Amino acid sequence: MTNEHVAVMTDEAMDYLAVKPNGIYVDATLGGGTHTSEILKLSAPKGRVLSIDMDAVALNLAREKFGGNKRWIPIMGNFRDLTEILKNQKFGQVDGVLMDLGFSTNQLNDQIKGLSFQSDGPLDMRLGEGIDLTAAEIVNSWRREEIEKILREYGEERYARKIADEIVKARKTAKIYRTADLVEIIKRAVPASYERGRINPATRTFQALRIAVNDELNSLRQGLEAAREALQPGGRMVVISFHSLEDRIVKQFFKNNSDLKPITKKPVVAGEEEIKKNPRSRSAKLRAAEKIKNQKHKLCQDSLPCHSQNHTRL
Repeated sequence: MTNEHVAVMTDEAMDYLAVKPNGIYVDATLGGGTHTSEILKLSAPKGRVLSIDMDAVALNLAREKFGGNKRWIPIMGNFRDLTEILKNQKFGQVDGVLMDLGFSTNQLNDQIKGLSFQSDGPLDMRLGEGIDLTAAEIVNSWRREEIEKILREYGEERYARKIADEIVKARKTAKIYRTADLVEIIKRAVPASYERGRINPATRTFQALRIAVNDELNSLRQGLEAAREALQPGGRMVVISFHSLEDRIVKQFFKNNSDLKPITKKPVVAGEEEIKKNPRSRSAKLRAAEKIKNQKHKLCQDSLPCHSQNHTRL
């Protein structure tokens, strides 16, 4: 198995983003750079692409690929700050925003970040600079009820209470600072049958801790709102999520904003061939929406123009 990152549903993402020549686009989650590369190609000859990532390593690797392309603007930051980022770059409204909420292979393989339960590393999980909270602080300092709550809400972990109990019990003997130590604690807490299931028994706990450390769900909500505001009429937003909490937020956001028209009735999923080549794509769900014109005055008629916000005809 290669360690090279493979982006999920690239063809589908480009189709729904409907990249046009000379358009202006935001790749809100640069990662391995595959999506940025495709958008740069499709938006030629004069299109511009602004790529955002919290990870300095990802940005440096991307600079090696695209650094000579004057149409590409790399930004270190969080997509929740998209409004400010676009303002600082003197961007107006854009033609499309892509958000791939997964993680690159480089990030998962970075033992210093401690994102993966498959290799030992410090129990950190911070995805960018400026974050003080670590996973180690949560498991060693938070009350049992608080740990159980994030495991249940962010990880949808059915054994949340047992895992939280085992964490509190273990930390009385020794502080928990390594991912491998946490994995062993989780295995002790769950039934043996759980370990033979479709996913590793540590998957949901690691997901929950990562979400809590990086405040990911609030970042997503704020990022979606900023993307909606940034789109010009006819512009499109494409979001690829990897667990039900994210997908639910995206679905409700598209549904609840009247200036967004969902163009995916159901989430688009990876095909069998892609799943065979890239098993991580199995959990991916793509949703897309198009910005429509402001409907504030849709009740007004050309022959009877409206002159007030409440559509009173004079």
